Order: sequence, then structure tokens, then C-alpha cells
Amino acid sequence: MNIYLDSGYVDIRGIMQLGLPFNFIVGGRGTGKTYGVLEAMEEDKRKFIYMRRTQTQADLVSTPEFNPYKKLNTDKGWNIGCAKLNKMASAFYEMKNINGKLKPEGEPKAILLALSTIANMRGFDASDCEVFIYDEFIPESHERPIKEEGKAFKNAYETINRNRELEGKKPVQCLCLSNSNTMTNALFLELGLVKKTEEMRRRGQEYSIMKERGIGLFVLRDSEISQKKSDTALYKLGGSDEFNRMALGNEFVTDEIGRIKSRNLLEYKAVVTVGEITIYKHKSKTDLYVSTHLSGMCPQFGSGEIDRSRFKKKYFWIWSYYMKDKIEFEEYLCEILFNKYFE
Repeated sequence: MNIYLDSGYVDIRGIMQLGLPFNFIVGGRGTGKTYGVLEAMEEDKRKFIYMRRTQTQADLVSTPEFNPYKKLNTDKGWNIGCAKLNKMASAFYEMKNINGKLKPEGEPKAILLALSTIANMRGFDASDCEVFIYDEFIPESHERPIKEEGKAFKNAYETINRNRELEGKKPVQCLCLSNSNTMTNALFLELGLVKKTEEMRRRGQEYSIMKERGIGLFVLRDSEISQKKSDTALYKLGGSDEFNRMALGNEFVTDEIGRIKSRNLLEYKAVVTVGEITIYKHKSKTDLYVSTHLSGMCPQFGSGEIDRSRFKKKYFWIWSYYMKDKIEFEEYLCEILFNKYFE
């Protein structure tokens, strides 16, 4: 399967034709993710939901300066802009110049929503929308998390999809698009995709089709566009290569991989279990080890907010070991969960 067009940009239509309900397309900057999906929706005349993480982001893309259609309008001669529907929602329309002012004309092409506020939209009817686009779903490191963000995404999908499958219709097709900022994002954690993404990274694999779960995971590693961009001014600037690795090579550069070891649990004693991980202390050394397997008896805490608070209060000393680089992890997922439970 080739996930790129002849131009080197990602083949959005090809991915959608696989018919999977959930598609995660993660790639370096400028690989045609947002441009390609908006182009396909307009040319194929499909009404859709366009969602960003926060209301601030949604409000920003509703302005002419940050309109996601801006380049498409220039390239294609379109005139698609945004108009408010209410305090929390806007819509994209064909815009018409009336007495020197741009006014929306006809039916909306897409509804613009925010993950952080969609729960407040009771009774929202999206029955005429076939596609759900969640753009920039992986936040950058400076962005604030949304409480229970993974569950909020599931609730958003439920709000949009409703009972259409019970009525014999196809489920809404969801495309989640983002740059490769971090594997430890809320959706990958909620859906158990961190381990799969790490396996793909190790194997140099660009896509994984999980038909039984209705998931397609696409990691754009060999984009011709990224290769061409490597010779442009910004990427020749030098200094730390972290940004280049994320923007061009699609590496999840904010994740640290290095403390992953395979150890014999017989040499360790279980200290505490929290969520899906158990933390062990070596029987003769001071080092700690984290595994998804439980061997022996120890106090146990759930992964809910209250249990995590109790765990952190009683076992905060474990975090100091992590800061001193005196903890090893059975697999990368263990380190991700460890950090999550100490948030």
C-alpha cells in the first residue's frame, strides 16, 4: 500500500477508501494532511465536522487570517470562510461579497467545534455530517491538557455519530491529524496505541491496519515533501536537531527512550501497583524497576483521579528516584504510564 500521491503528499482519499471508522494520520509538517482532507471534502461535496482541541484554537481558525482554507482558496480560486453559529460553534461557507462585505451563502460546508466545549452542546444534530476531522489532536508541550481528554474525544464522537449504526447506516469516519509531537498524547493513551506506535517506530513501519478495532494508524516517515524541505532555510539553520526530527523525520522527539531494560522479577520485591504498572525495588540494590506484570503482594491503587492522588502522596519518594535516573522500565509504555500517574 502506498500512502502517498505522486506529488509526495499524503493520499487522504486512499486512506479514506479503506473504510476504517478511525484514522490517525501523524506526520511531519507540510505533508498535506489538513490541506488534503479539506480539498477532498470540498471536491467530493461531503459535509463534515472540523474540530480543534480548545475553544481558543477554534475561535482562531474562524478568523480570515487563520482560516484553514486560506491556501486552498488561493490555489483553487475558492472563497470559503467562516461565520459564527453561536458562542461555541461556527461553520464554513462559500462567502459572497455583498455591499463590500463577505457574507455566508447557502448551506454550511463544515461545522467548526472544539473538544473542550462540545460537551456543552446538548441535542446537537450532526446527522448530515459523514466525516469527523480532528485537526492537531496531539498538543505541543506548552499546551495545557484537557481533563480526561481521551474520554472527551470518545464523548465527542458519540455526540456526532449518535445512533446511525443502529439505524443501519455507516459510522461517521473520523480522521485525526497531527504533527508527531509526542507518543504520550491523550488519545493514544486512551486507545492503547502507544505500544503499537513504538513498535512501528522500531520497525520503520509507516502504517498499521487494525480492522478488528476499526483503526488505521499512519505515521508518515518517508514523505518526499519532508525530504525536499530538509534543504530549505529553517532546516539548514542548525543547532538542536530536535525540531527537525519532529517536523521532517516524524520522530516523537519529546519522548525519552533509554531506560528500557528486561529484568528478572525474581530479583525484585513489589512495592506498589498503580493502574496498569507495578513498581519494584531490587532485593540487594537501591534501584527500582517498573513492569506491567504483578509478581508478589503489594498495596494497589487504581488509575482514577482520587487513587492517583493517594498514590502520589504516599509514594512521592519514588519520583525522586526517577529524577535521579535510578529507575528502569520493562517497556516504553511503562515509562509513559509512570509519568501519567505522577501528573
